[in-house]
Amino acid sequence: MATSVLIIGAGAAGLMAARELSARGHAVTILEARHRAGGRMHTLQPLGYSIPIETGAEFIHGKLPITLQLLEEAGIIYTPVGGRMVEVEKGRWQRQHNFVDGWDTLMERLQDVKEDITVREFLNRYFAADRYEALRRSVKRFAEGYDGADIDRASVLSLREEWEQEDEEEQYHIMGGYEKLTDYLLTQCVRQRCLLYFNTPVQEIRWQQGTVEAVASDGRVFMANKVILTLPLGLWQQESSSIRFLPAIKDQMEAFRQIGFSPVIKASLEFKQAFWLEYEKELGFVFSEEIFPTWWTQHPHPAPLLTGWINGPQAISFTQTSPEKMLQYALYSLAGIFGLPLIFLEQQLVAWQITDWGTDPWARGGYSWDTLTSKAARQLLQQPVANTLYFAGEALYEGASPGTVEAALASGLAAARRACDPL
Repeated sequence: MATSVLIIGAGAAGLMAARELSARGHAVTILEARHRAGGRMHTLQPLGYSIPIETGAEFIHGKLPITLQLLEEAGIIYTPVGGRMVEVEKGRWQRQHNFVDGWDTLMERLQDVKEDITVREFLNRYFAADRYEALRRSVKRFAEGYDGADIDRASVLSLREEWEQEDEEEQYHIMGGYEKLTDYLLTQCVRQRCLLYFNTPVQEIRWQQGTVEAVASDGRVFMANKVILTLPLGLWQQESSSIRFLPAIKDQMEAFRQIGFSPVIKASLEFKQAFWLEYEKELGFVFSEEIFPTWWTQHPHPAPLLTGWINGPQAISFTQTSPEKMLQYALYSLAGIFGLPLIFLEQQLVAWQITDWGTDPWARGGYSWDTLTSKAARQLLQQPVANTLYFAGEALYEGASPGTVEAALASGLAAARRACDPL
């Protein structure tokens, strides 16, 4: 029997759920707080830029089945990410080595861990000696810089699983940006007669089994048999959640707080010329100890664009810092990495964009990571409440590609299929 379903949020999870449900004949209404779809997928091309920039999700991390299937369906071109990885430490440039001294011992010790502990506790237990200082620094840099995780709370078993799955898979860029994927999913939903309301934040969900009323901030009420909520984890974790539930869902709200969530700051800087080619002809990524520690180019695309990245605990310290000040930190970082005068970089700069997802009112962060209690929390949140309330989003995904658009798409698809069950 066809049902009516409300979907809160038009990001990757929400659009994927809407596409699946509407294709099966269900009446779907999407309510989106922003003026646009896509959520943390957001492609821009402001004045001064020669190519579109990604303020949110940017890469496809490997041959991810749902993402690539959608791109091929839509005829959207994606290309391999190229370039070499370089580490810069105290002004010295060197090709990045994936393994530092002691890494083999680290992997052996990880196999000995039977009960989960934090990454910090693991390092203190097995690698406290002075000779492991570089190894500890490397683990911390990876956990915080790549996963955005706080090592005082992050699960070492989750990190072990991630490292065991590392197989140097190729990464990809979408030609024209993730906006292409957003537009394709949105078009599919509209063609399948989904109703879509932008600028419609939901303030209250009144529900009982088989009936849902969503009350928008302007007082409008939307009714359905079921609702799929795809809010980013950062909104669920606010002290005062952005949506009030009547009756309350205390267990689920507590479960959302058991999953880690990382702030992310991105700096997209375009210059008059790609001055970095004088240092490395095929530069892809640069890792450093600067304020903006990670940078990447568009290689093999020749655009003179550098993207800087601050993630995890380090990003928290810059909460509420103005974009102008963050631009200065970005330029200071590049000056340190390349050994160039700040004035040269300022003269070369033609366009800049700073995006702080931690302060974005409809995201409050970038993506999720695992604490010691995340697995149990996800298992609870993947279960519908009275076959009426369903939850989806990248934070609820369990698989080999956490924290990605693929994770959001997979979670939205799974929630939609659960919602297709009879009332």
